[in-house]
Amino acid sequence: MKVAFALPLLMLLNPPAEVRPVATAVAPENNVAVEAPWTAKLSKSDAGMLQLNVMERRGSMLGTGVKLAELEGLSAADLDSNRPVTFVLRREAGTMTFSGRFRGGEGSGTLRYDGSAAYWSRIAAMGVPNDWSERRYQLLALPLLDVRTDYIAALRREGAMGSLSDYVGMKAVDVQPEMVREVKPLIAGALQPHDLMSFAALGVTADYAREMRGAFAGLKASDLSSMKALGVKGADVARFKAAGLDVTPQGAAGMKALGVTPDYVADMRAAGAAIRTAGDAQSFRALGISPAAVRRTVERGRPNPSASDVMEMSMR
Repeated sequence: MKVAFALPLLMLLNPPAEVRPVATAVAPENNVAVEAPWTAKLSKSDAGMLQLNVMERRGSMLGTGVKLAELEGLSAADLDSNRPVTFVLRREAGTMTFSGRFRGGEGSGTLRYDGSAAYWSRIAAMGVPNDWSERRYQLLALPLLDVRTDYIAALRREGAMGSLSDYVGMKAVDVQPEMVREVKPLIAGALQPHDLMSFAALGVTADYAREMRGAFAGLKASDLSSMKALGVKGADVARFKAAGLDVTPQGAAGMKALGVTPDYVADMRAAGAAIRTAGDAQSFRALGISPAAVRRTVERGRPNPSASDVMEMSMR
């Protein structure tokens, strides 16, 4: 499941007022039984895909795409029949049995999830902390997203250690073991699950990590995510540095957020502005100071003015 920020993953939405979520569960380490309402809609772009949403509690929804071929007992003809239907989704984490009806490609009803004791045994054998014992209303994410034990094991082999909820989050945004393996050597410090989720959601690749590592030594995961989210490019950072500007990853992100470009810095410096660091450039830009304003300050006897100097002179 390729995910950007807007793609299906664990979503917090308000369910329709008429839906009354029901969620009951036995301890996850033993037998699991969860009941909840569901709605579904045929994908407009893929006739073989159903967008399935499950309301586990008021104010909480899980949503993902499921292939019709994976739903035992549900045919394309059933989607416009307006007849009662029962169909099954089988996953390693257990079996989900859906009851309801469809009309015009849209359906609704109730489901029952029966967890697999063998699945929970494998989770425990791997030493994965089960932090969902007290979050039972979210158990349906395991079968819906198909959080398999081989997926968890592959991530752990690459050093992506976390709790069960961390692996659900990583599966939701399609964190792949290969990405972890390639990016890990390029980052200073350990990669935490939330870092990997950010990388996958933002589209951070090993190539981008190499590009930014070439610009900054000791690159941290949080810095890489921030720069990627804002569209910082290595070529721009190189131009800033070639001009003698002191730039940190935080500075690069801040300048990008404010629209500071190498050309802007060059124009401001040519006018006489004192810009030595990314923070200096951000100050001028944030205050809306133009090269003309800098030149007027210089002409009035304040050489190499800072942003505060320009603002002070402009108020006289």
